[in-house]
Amino acid sequence: MKRFAILLFAVGLSGAVACVSRRVDVVPFLAPTENATLDQLVAHINEWRKIDSLVLRVDLQFETVEKAEEGEGRQYRMAQGRLLLQRPNRIRLTIEAPILSTNIAEMASDGERFQLLIYPLAYRALIEGQNDASYGEEVKRLDQDPELKKAGPLVNIRPQHFTDAFLLSPIPVDDPYTVVFLQEERVIEADRRPGAKKNSQVKKSYYVVTAVRLGENAPRARYWFDRTSELLVKRQQVYDADGRLVANIEYADYLPPRGEDGPRFASRVRIERPYDNYTLVVNVRPDGITVNRDLPDTAFVVTAPAAWGDSLRRIDLETRNEAPR
Repeated sequence: MKRFAILLFAVGLSGAVACVSRRVDVVPFLAPTENATLDQLVAHINEWRKIDSLVLRVDLQFETVEKAEEGEGRQYRMAQGRLLLQRPNRIRLTIEAPILSTNIAEMASDGERFQLLIYPLAYRALIEGQNDASYGEEVKRLDQDPELKKAGPLVNIRPQHFTDAFLLSPIPVDDPYTVVFLQEERVIEADRRPGAKKNSQVKKSYYVVTAVRLGENAPRARYWFDRTSELLVKRQQVYDADGRLVANIEYADYLPPRGEDGPRFASRVRIERPYDNYTLVVNVRPDGITVNRDLPDTAFVVTAPAAWGDSLRRIDLETRNEAPR
């Protein structure tokens, strides 16, 4: 009798639970339309080996973080520029003022040392250092400099910030010390489909390829592929040796194939550098892309105009010295 009563109670309880419900809205899931193996995705990344040099006409817009905890930053006016890149890490970037086309800044690297030449007279300077060096204390000092502070994010840009974004590093598949693995991530994000309601969201599936070097404590990079569209890299995350996310790079608005073997180019690249306190949006002009052009060594060196004379500050981050004007 007791067992029968317990059974009746259990049946009644389950029935009550089943009946007491209500309809709720959930974020819709976009079913994946693309499938791939790890080898196929790695091969897609390694298509970038076919690109040895790039010349790009671009439009750039910087944003800086001034008070991270309070969510305050500053957005700068759009500027136009020309970007030259050559593997493994040579670069020349010219930033020009809109309309007037006068130079604002130039950055160059021969692969080992970088130069950053800032033009406006109010904070004119030539800053030099090693590509792979960390200048934490020196950068903090420059950030507090009353003159260079006016230059905003310009004092924080480095060659690898651009080579990481535009010349993706191939994954050495034959290296026994490199481990690569694949996982799925499901992410809730804004619904950007045509006709989507304002502020609506969707859940999307991504393939994430992670490359790790044996003996290191952090991944080198993670590559995200959107499974609801063509399998193109939509995000690249770059880490330092301590596992810090030093770059979050997003790729959007891919251009049509160029009719030649090799990767496709995103026309919009958003580079977020959280430890450098800036974000840069780069819009690539579709008619301003040149691939694998021979570039002379002189293309990766900047020289200050002799007419500047004593108006130019020369700052060497390696020696921590500033030459007198």
